[in-house]
Formats: sequence, structure tokens, C-alpha cells
Amino acid sequence: MDQILTYLVISASSSAATRVEDWESNWGKDKFPDMARASVALSFLAFFAFASSSLISGYTLCTLKSM
Repeated sequence: MDQILTYLVISASSSAATRVEDWESNWGKDKFPDMARASVALSFLAFFAFASSSLISGYTLCTLKSM
């Protein structure tokens, strides 16, 4: 489940980053692109949190010793 969420977050973040640049080139600089950039940055931070969670759970699963 965490891998699916990780993929969705990174694809949405990359799409949003592209749209922010388009917005600024079409309508100029205002408050919206700054807020959108902050949102994209937090999305990438969430991606790294999900990615580390995936790595940790994968490591735990692979090193689990059966009884």
C-alpha cells in the first residue's frame, strides 16, 4: 500500500511542479505560484517519508526470522 501511495505522490508532485511554471509564464508572478511551490516541496518531502517507510518495511520483512 505504501508503494502505491509513494507512486501517486511523486507523480502528482511532478505534474504540479510543471503546472506552476506554466501558470507563472502565462499569468505572471503572484501569491498563488509561491503557495503552489510550497505545496510541491511538501509533497516531495512526503514522497521521501513514504519511500523510507517502504525501504524499512521491506528490510524488516526480508530479515524476519520464522519461528
